[in-house]
Amino acid sequence: MRITATLLTVSLLALALISCGGYRMYVNDEADFGFYQRIGVLPFSNLSGDRYASEKVTSAFLTELLIGSRVDVLPMGDMMKAYRNVIKDERTDLSTQLTAEEAQALGKEANVEGLLVGVVQEYSQVRSGQADFPLVSLAVRFIDCQSGKIIWTYEITRKGGPKFPIFSFGETHTLGDMTTKVCRKVANAFKGILK
Repeated sequence: MRITATLLTVSLLALALISCGGYRMYVNDEADFGFYQRIGVLPFSNLSGDRYASEKVTSAFLTELLIGSRVDVLPMGDMMKAYRNVIKDERTDLSTQLTAEEAQALGKEANVEGLLVGVVQEYSQVRSGQADFPLVSLAVRFIDCQSGKIIWTYEITRKGGPKFPIFSFGETHTLGDMTTKVCRKVANAFKGILK
């Protein structure tokens, strides 16, 4: 009986961890993150099935980035003006299609030391049992505008659902709530390396 209870507990914890999703982070150890005083954020690219995912996620990420940040973040309108002056074609995924030379040119045009570019990979409600829960997956990169090199990346996937599978409390049911949680996690990880 005791072994069954232990197995049940371990199984429930495993399910809870799986539903939370995970993250992967890369930090260039040679980068001087204290150097960055002014950065730009480009609108996130959208590879999900929700046509408005980019706008929703970019807005939530920008809000979370601004809260308690020590760096100056260029207003989005100014960043987009610089982007249109440098990049003349349409891109489906700036996080992988922006060249080092373009990042350098954007840095000069916008007068920023670094750029945050991201992509929304998943943004939907998914069926889990008898309920629908949000699924949000992002990849965000920070590019140094002097070298054009990627010096920080953060990839995260989170699926809503109960924190405790048998008891229905602590659940995240909406895409809005999950978007805020995911963007807060990414923004706080970025702000953490700037210290």
